[in-house]
Amino acid sequence: MNNNPYQEVDVDVSVLSLYDLTDKDAHQSLYIAVVLQALLDLTKPTKENEKSSIQLERDQAHSWIFKEVGVTCRNFSDTCYYAGLQPDTVRHFAFNIINSEDIIDVRRRFHSLL
Repeated sequence: MNNNPYQEVDVDVSVLSLYDLTDKDAHQSLYIAVVLQALLDLTKPTKENEKSSIQLERDQAHSWIFKEVGVTCRNFSDTCYYAGLQPDTVRHFAFNIINSEDIIDVRRRFHSLL
């Protein structure tokens, strides 16, 4: 039995399915863009001597996506709901992106959607 709460989510399939959702509804597209921007902020590569605001954005995105209780969690869940996404699926997806060996390519794909 696998005790890992984060199951593999195929990055290619998930990015394509997000793209398919963006064509259907302008309001839904806005919420999807919010989720994508959080994923971009979360995965921005760390650089030596980077501005503290970049680290703050990375930390805030991590907190927004991965908090499981409180106002932050409710805000994330509501945003996912309006985007037509399951919060747990987005969390699993984010976890897989963070641990991806090709995070630059994943970020490039997200940028192409925005």
